[in-house]
Amino acid sequence: MKALTPEQRSTLEALYRRIDERVAPIAQGHAWWPCRKGCDHCCRHLAAPLTVSEWEWTYLWEAFEALPPEARAEIRSRVAALEGTSRPYTCPFLDRESGGCRVYAHRPMSCRTYGFYVSRGLGTWCHFIQGLLEEHGDGDILWGNQDAMEETLERLSGPSLSVLQWFDAHP
Repeated sequence: MKALTPEQRSTLEALYRRIDERVAPIAQGHAWWPCRKGCDHCCRHLAAPLTVSEWEWTYLWEAFEALPPEARAEIRSRVAALEGTSRPYTCPFLDRESGGCRVYAHRPMSCRTYGFYVSRGLGTWCHFIQGLLEEHGDGDILWGNQDAMEETLERLSGPSLSVLQWFDAHP
């Protein structure tokens, strides 16, 4: 697999920083906000296997390759098992005991934006957030634009494929 060029890495990391900057005021400004370390509900209840662009896959692959061999084997086993399951899906990168992401620093855009962005006027979040928004309101929240982020990433890196497809291509 080709490594990211320095320019590609810089561009992807800048995109991720923009997301993190948009997310921070929401998470930090609302003590009741569930999306933070320790909440893994979305990781355990995916509507579909993760999809990532080529640049994201290459970036994610770096973190995957840095994991201990037993963790990589477990993730590959989980990816293989996803092919025969139906929703909800559990992210294969989730450490199911700790609830933490094994590749957190390299997690893709969809993981970074979930709970903080809207797409086509609808929130991309779970029922926990929906209930909290009904209770607390969202008048002071400046949501991110998921559609714009997806379009930007596709323009830069091409279309996204599921992690199943990426793993199949990288045995």
